[in-house]
Amino acid sequence: MKAQWLFPLVVFGLATSSAVYADDGTEWIKFDGFGTLGAYKGSSSVAGVRTDQKQSIYSLQEWRFDGDTQASIQATLNPMGKLKGVLQLISKKDVDGTNRPSVEWAYVAYPITSEIDFKIGRTVAPIFLMSDYRNLNYAQTTARPQSEIYQVNPITFQDGATARWDKKVGSGMMQVEGFWGKTKVSVPGGTVDLNRVKGLSLKWSQDSWAVRGGYSWYDANLSAPGVEASIKFLQSLSPLACANCASVIANTAPITGIKATIATLAASYDDGVWIGQAEWAKRDTNTVIITSVTGWNLLGGYRVGDYTPYVGVGSYTIDSSKPTFAPGPYAPLALKAQLNYLNASYLGTGDSTRDVISVGVRWDLAKNFALKLQLEQMKMKYPLVGGSTGYQTYPTSLLGVPSGFDGRVSMLTLNLDFVF
Repeated sequence: MKAQWLFPLVVFGLATSSAVYADDGTEWIKFDGFGTLGAYKGSSSVAGVRTDQKQSIYSLQEWRFDGDTQASIQATLNPMGKLKGVLQLISKKDVDGTNRPSVEWAYVAYPITSEIDFKIGRTVAPIFLMSDYRNLNYAQTTARPQSEIYQVNPITFQDGATARWDKKVGSGMMQVEGFWGKTKVSVPGGTVDLNRVKGLSLKWSQDSWAVRGGYSWYDANLSAPGVEASIKFLQSLSPLACANCASVIANTAPITGIKATIATLAASYDDGVWIGQAEWAKRDTNTVIITSVTGWNLLGGYRVGDYTPYVGVGSYTIDSSKPTFAPGPYAPLALKAQLNYLNASYLGTGDSTRDVISVGVRWDLAKNFALKLQLEQMKMKYPLVGGSTGYQTYPTSLLGVPSGFDGRVSMLTLNLDFVF
């Protein structure tokens, strides 16, 4: 579904709602908003850190104020009726370095029965534990969703349709959600068009517990100038310079017709005092450019009055086999070094395999306001490789110039989250 078709759907919901409810004084439109005033600082003069992999900005030992900072507004049309229209706009630094408001949600929803709800338009992609409020930092204990999990899939919305079935089972509630559509994701390295996004999500909750699992399928095409230039260069080499470049590219590095699947599993506990969260995600693909990866995270917190200290650990691992470009008999030393780097870095995209430890505290200082202080310490497994790896970026040492990066970098964050 093209984005320009989403706005008429919302306008249709507005027209229908106002025609039915405006005369009797019933509320037919409701506005909500949320935002963050954020500051963050990286610890390294070599390795830059980001708060969002869909941004090009990063910090090298300086305070930045354009990472988590955002302002968002949501309009719900006919909030008390069955037919609803929802429009959510978010203004946040994007990959182009601007803060232009973007449409995060724009859909019409209608309950087919008391248990089945149907939405059409731009809706949330229900992939992760916090997908429904991924951009609503106030609703999260931590400063932001854990990168070890959410780097697995940067998709936040899809243009299409979703259907949800809510069913009470015993003393708990079961929720089954299916979705289908298309979307586009822009990151510093390029753009990924996902033409067939589809998946299922199952959630069960009871008292303080919630469990969510999901599985989704994707057909994708990649547009990445740097990667495409590397592929064109490798394909131009003769077998005397690179013995197998053409076959390795053909067999392991497609940039169109990419197939990917993502499996997720998560559990959370919150009894008002203790907080626990565990999440695991795995992506499998048929290309080394968008690699197969696994991420997991554990988080624990304890509320003491208005304060919630917390600690988390996690890991992000690339599972794909590295390319195997082999120099030919007449390859110069510079080309041999270049091929070695392209093998290690998955054609220059980097290797972001890492372990992460995070500690922080949330202070609910006033109604609808939360102040968060968080420190994340990251240990990159392959500091020599370099590249832009999503949340970290640093130069390679494999091309003859040592970067001086030892693989350890941290990020300090101070955020004020609010809702209205």
